[in-house]
Amino acid sequence: YFPAIAQPDSTPPIIKRLMQEKGNVLVFSPYLSRPLEINDLPNNFKLSGQGLAKTKKGLFLNQSGTGRVYQLEQVKNQYRWNRIDSTFYTGYNFGSLFFSLDSTLYSFSGGGLFNYNGNLRYFNNNSREWDASRLSQPILWNSTAALFTLIDTNENKLIIQALPLKSDQQLKNRQADELKQTIWELDIAQGNWTMIGKVNFDNNMVFAQTPFGVLVNMDKVVDFKNNKVYSASKKLQSKLYTLFGTSSYPIHVAYTFCIDSTYFVGDLENYIDSVVISRNDLLDTGTTFYEPVKPTSPISKREYFIGGIVVLAIVCMYLLYRKIKRRSSKTTIAAIGSPIEQSKTEKENKETQVVFRSGKLMELLNERERLLLDFLYKHSLDERLTTIEEINKVIGASQRNSEVQKRLRSDIIGAVNDKLEVISESKHNIIDKQRSYFDKRSFEYFIRPEHMELVEKVLGKKS
Repeated sequence: YFPAIAQPDSTPPIIKRLMQEKGNVLVFSPYLSRPLEINDLPNNFKLSGQGLAKTKKGLFLNQSGTGRVYQLEQVKNQYRWNRIDSTFYTGYNFGSLFFSLDSTLYSFSGGGLFNYNGNLRYFNNNSREWDASRLSQPILWNSTAALFTLIDTNENKLIIQALPLKSDQQLKNRQADELKQTIWELDIAQGNWTMIGKVNFDNNMVFAQTPFGVLVNMDKVVDFKNNKVYSASKKLQSKLYTLFGTSSYPIHVAYTFCIDSTYFVGDLENYIDSVVISRNDLLDTGTTFYEPVKPTSPISKREYFIGGIVVLAIVCMYLLYRKIKRRSSKTTIAAIGSPIEQSKTEKENKETQVVFRSGKLMELLNERERLLLDFLYKHSLDERLTTIEEINKVIGASQRNSEVQKRLRSDIIGAVNDKLEVISESKHNIIDKQRSYFDKRSFEYFIRPEHMELVEKVLGKKS
């Protein structure tokens, strides 16, 4: 339980304006802003910002560098930030992107001790913790680097300009030159990154998403879908720059956002102002925002034709093979006398062939595969499932990182199933799995009852 933090009089007008909206609003922070004072974190967290996300369910705040999530509630004239998460670890996502799609909160990328990460995390409302999505590859991003960002709420996609650095910040050469100026699109549902092209502009600080495109650097709007760049008219630029104060009266703007075509800005005190952006205020520059990726190896019509002939030849050979095999099968059935006798004879023939090729069934598996199979056999004999942690210990992977553990488990279990499939008559794998009763994200493994006799033969427990 975390006590609520009351803010009866100090809640800034810009945040109160966000609370008035019933729907989703994409909120941006030009500088590192902290509307909520959090006293149970080290002082270095005071140097990092706090992101805001407005959904249909309310207004949420994330302290950068942590997984903490606070929801703002209004009781009469009093505002309270209630902590709704149950996270513990900190220091892994400074400079991350905090945003929402529908009613789901997301945190993307960020940096920590000696490393950046390209993770996309989503807030699990059941566990009150963050889960990481499985992505095709890591693409880095950071809020302090003035990189283009677009949250496509219609297609559920995240479009970002990549941070051209390697994850490990202790490398002598940290630069990832192949990522410079590249723009990427993430299909959030599928977890797949696609490189779109290379941007034509160096500095791309985002201030809001308008109905006409993304407001960048206070002087242009990027229509990403149509790959067009619009310049704000001098009249509009004057209004936009005035929102941030003057040389004699500067304003430290904390948060900015668009509601329809009205652009709002505000600080953490009493300042709030807005400007209506009209389509007539945007002038087509005739330039593109990015250069699309060009195909690296276009296929000519002649190559398509040759490829089609090759595919057709393979299909014809496969059909001929099936026809010959079918005739051979009919001849075998006639010779044996019945399908039941045929099945029995084929099974005996398979075991005979395997024994003939390897000397004996026991030589099918290597030592590590035999150890794992024997371990699973004993547990299955006791009608007990085997956990991932137990498998890691048996195969000697308990001290490795999670990716290596996963790969070793998959390789060894796959090898056992592939090798024993040749003498198994079942459509099921020898080593099977089911989701854990205690953790639906994990699996537990077992040997199916119909395979126990075969496993005994392979392990030499039965002649």
